[in-house]
Amino acid sequence: MIVIPRPDSPAQSLSQSLSAALRDCVILDCETTGLDPDNDRIIEVAAVHLVDGDIVESVHSLVDPGIPLPQVITGLTGMTDADLSEQPPVSAVLDDLVTLTRNRTLVGHNVSFDMAFINGELRREGRASLEADSTLCTAESARELIPREKVGRYRLDRLAAVLGLAHSPVHRAQEDVLATVDLLQWLQRAAADT
Repeated sequence: MIVIPRPDSPAQSLSQSLSAALRDCVILDCETTGLDPDNDRIIEVAAVHLVDGDIVESVHSLVDPGIPLPQVITGLTGMTDADLSEQPPVSAVLDDLVTLTRNRTLVGHNVSFDMAFINGELRREGRASLEADSTLCTAESARELIPREKVGRYRLDRLAAVLGLAHSPVHRAQEDVLATVDLLQWLQRAAADT
């Protein structure tokens, strides 16, 4: 017996969302001084514009957060206050980021975290929040497609290792974005096979 899923089934809906994202989306990642978008700051941002699965444009910058970098963040990212002190303020990076992301699907691994920080920085600058056609979280998509017993936690580094992705995330925005591109492509293939 052949079972054809209804067009509105969760598996088919996810497959359609992943395919649509690969046709035209922006994958983004931020590294920050902490977890609170109201009090912590962005220290690095990267975003790539994908069209038909290929990177056609990118934005990447280290950012001077204007506040001391907590030791735990230095341990996690390898960045120091000295690395960031000569970098541009986030206000200098926001225009390129807003232009790249405008009216596109935004994709990220825990994308709501990145959007909260970007919107927090925009708010501090007195600017409007980021506009997106839609968002897609690769962590949520992975939870729907990959059994927990296969990966344990759905962290990007864990998924990259288990799935053998080409890029390994290292808590640096640019490499994490490339790992997320790999993951999005893997998830789309997996969803199409379900």
